[in-house]
Amino acid sequence: MDSYLQIAQTGLRSARRPMGAKAILDVAYKAGVVPNHLYGKTQQKTLQARLSEEILHHRETSPFYRTEPGQFFLTEFLDADDIPEEWKKPFPARRRTRDLTRDNTLAVKEAFLARWRRSRGDANAFFQAAEAEDAIAYMHPKDLKGRGYCSTWTFAMVVKDDMTLAYRVGRYRDDRDHFAKRRSIGFPGPLTVEDVTLFSRDHLGAEDSAAEVLMQDLDLSYTSFHGPGKRRPEIERVMVVEADKALDVVIVLKWNCPKWFEPTTRRMSLNEPHWLSTSIPHNDLDDFEPWSSMILAEWAAEAERETVGDQTHHTPAGGFSRIRAGE
Repeated sequence: MDSYLQIAQTGLRSARRPMGAKAILDVAYKAGVVPNHLYGKTQQKTLQARLSEEILHHRETSPFYRTEPGQFFLTEFLDADDIPEEWKKPFPARRRTRDLTRDNTLAVKEAFLARWRRSRGDANAFFQAAEAEDAIAYMHPKDLKGRGYCSTWTFAMVVKDDMTLAYRVGRYRDDRDHFAKRRSIGFPGPLTVEDVTLFSRDHLGAEDSAAEVLMQDLDLSYTSFHGPGKRRPEIERVMVVEADKALDVVIVLKWNCPKWFEPTTRRMSLNEPHWLSTSIPHNDLDDFEPWSSMILAEWAAEAERETVGDQTHHTPAGGFSRIRAGE
C-alpha cells in the first residue's frame, strides 16, 4: 500500500466515520502522520485519485469503499456495531469516458514555433529555449488564439518489443471528437499546471501526465509505473503539428510495458485494441488520426534511411520535428 492509502487508512480509522479527501488530510496533518515528501498544493486531489483508483481496481477486496460520491470509509467497519447502517452501504461508481477538459494548459507562442520549424534537437532543449524566450505560459484554451499561443498535449504510446498498441478511438467530451472512429497508436492528454509536482522527473510533468492517462484509459494501477524496477513513460520526441490552420505541440512518450500486459475493452474510449508492428511501413495511414499518421510516416522514413545506409538526417530519440497534416 502506498503512502497516500496508508494516510487515508490511518485517518479514517481514527475518525471512525466517512470522510472526503480534504477531511482525511486535515486529520492526518493534525495527527502528524503525513511524510514531509507528501506536502504540497495538490495532495487533496492526489489522495482522492489514489482512493478512487484503489476501489476501481480491487473492488470488493479493497480496504476502502465509498458511502456516497467523494466520501470514503473502511471495509473493516462494515461489521462494527457502533457504525450507523447508512455508512455501511457502498456507493457504486460507474465508469465514464475520460474528460479532456483543459484548464490552465501549457501553451507555447506560435512566433517561437515559427523559428523552430526547420530545427531539430531534443525535447529538453526545445522547452529550455522556449522558456528562455518567455514563450511558455499556462492559460485557458479559450485564450490561446487571441494571444498567439498554441496548446501542448502529451501522447503516450504503449510499446512491447517491436509492436505498439493501436486502437479505434471512442468519443471524448472535447473539441477533438472528430478523432472518433479513427485508429490511433497513442493516448492523448492535456498538459496542465496540475501535472507538475515536486516528484516529477521532467520539469513540465509530461511523464506524470502520460502515466495518468494510461492509468485511466487502460485500467492500470498506480503501481504499474511507480516502485522498484517499474518503468515509466519516457519522452521520445516533440512534434509541432499543423492541421486545419492550427498548431499543437505534441510531446510523444513511449511506455515499454511489461510482457504480461494485454489491453482490455472495458474503457468506453478504447475499441478494437490490437498490436501494430513498428518495423514495417503501413499503407493505410488515412485510417489513423493525424498524430498517429504522422508518427507512423516518420518511422517509415527513418527505417528507409537506415536501409539505404544514410544516417545523416536521422531523427534521434527525443528529437523535435514539425509536420503538416498530409505531408
